[in-house]
Amino acid sequence: MTPDQLKCIQLRDCFYGGYSMPQYCRDRGIKKPLIASYDPEFLWELYVQFRYDKEILPAFRMLAGEGTAVSHGMECVVGGCRFEKLDLNKVEGYDKIILLTTNRFPQLPVDRTVYFDTLLRQCAQYVYAERPLYHYLDTHRGVRVVLTGYPVLKRNELSTEREKVIVQKNVHVLRKELKERNGKVLKTRFDEFGYSNDQVYSILALSDARTNLDGTSDLVDSTDPLIRTENGKRLTAYQNGEYSHTIWCMGTCVYYGIGSPYDKTIESYLQQILNENGHEWRVENASQFYSGRYQDIFYNLNRLPVKEGDIVLICLQNLRAEKLPYFDCRNLFDRPHNYGEVFADSAHINERGNQIYARKFYEYLVENDFFRQYEYSGIPEEFPSVHQYGIVKIAGGYRFKISLSWKSIKRSCENSVRLWEAS
Repeated sequence: MTPDQLKCIQLRDCFYGGYSMPQYCRDRGIKKPLIASYDPEFLWELYVQFRYDKEILPAFRMLAGEGTAVSHGMECVVGGCRFEKLDLNKVEGYDKIILLTTNRFPQLPVDRTVYFDTLLRQCAQYVYAERPLYHYLDTHRGVRVVLTGYPVLKRNELSTEREKVIVQKNVHVLRKELKERNGKVLKTRFDEFGYSNDQVYSILALSDARTNLDGTSDLVDSTDPLIRTENGKRLTAYQNGEYSHTIWCMGTCVYYGIGSPYDKTIESYLQQILNENGHEWRVENASQFYSGRYQDIFYNLNRLPVKEGDIVLICLQNLRAEKLPYFDCRNLFDRPHNYGEVFADSAHINERGNQIYARKFYEYLVENDFFRQYEYSGIPEEFPSVHQYGIVKIAGGYRFKISLSWKSIKRSCENSVRLWEAS
């Protein structure tokens, strides 16, 4: 599969999430686009979107060949079309030239050309970060959201011998080997922490999740002393009974704590740091194996029992929302550093890495004044309302309208009773 074909699939994901190419153009004030691709089939999909929308009618061009005739729809609805080959000398008069390829064309004007990687990043950021998060914040006033990614091991001349070895076998392969070892004792990258093979298998397997009818998901409860899941989530150690606010961590397996006992996750170390510094805050681990399933994060986010002043840390990998704070930890463990060995493989950190991460995140919260009252600035007051991931519509006071409707029904019933009694 070529990079362009992969990006076609990823852009389709954004379409399924409810964000069309006509809407993308409207959001950016593009009234006359030229859209070009090597793939006539994908170009046809976009052609159909614009034909049904009809507010914007782009020009479509092929990047190779002499032109292609395509017709897959019902003739009476969409009809066929012919995509001519792009002439690089005839691009004047178009607001934007949208190229569905990562190949660069230096002949085209830089300020008017959008390539596939840029297009996909903008669409994914809107669908899987900005839109659901702005809706969430509009229905949960006073809650603070911090976006983040996760540290990644970068191999270079500074890499240690251990790092060069562990990247060749990720923790999921190691887990499978431990499951099938047939009583043999295997040497693992977790031996330095004193765990047996059975214990390593436990903290790599963790708990499965079950999906509920409302789209949310819960971890299967486990009494394993290293895993400790209860009421659908993994427990956080060192919590005390006195707290005024909560930090909710919603992330992928790094934040779930794969490869670590429950008391040595990022959340447990963060709770320990908060206690030591006199903060009456509680930390909750709301993470699961979310990687690649952003919609599951938002379904579960919408049901958290948050209250004003709480902080929600959400890992959306490389996605950001322009108006929201971002804790950039991607280069946290780039060498040179004196932390020792912090990676379990190229994309997962061990308990030593968890402890360092927790301290760095705490420092970020302190430096940005989150423990008093961090104020967001610039979040759109009005955002296009789309019912998504279980988040309630709020445009035009949707929730308020429900309340009014219920009150009107109640008033109507009371009036009917009074009229009946009077009669």
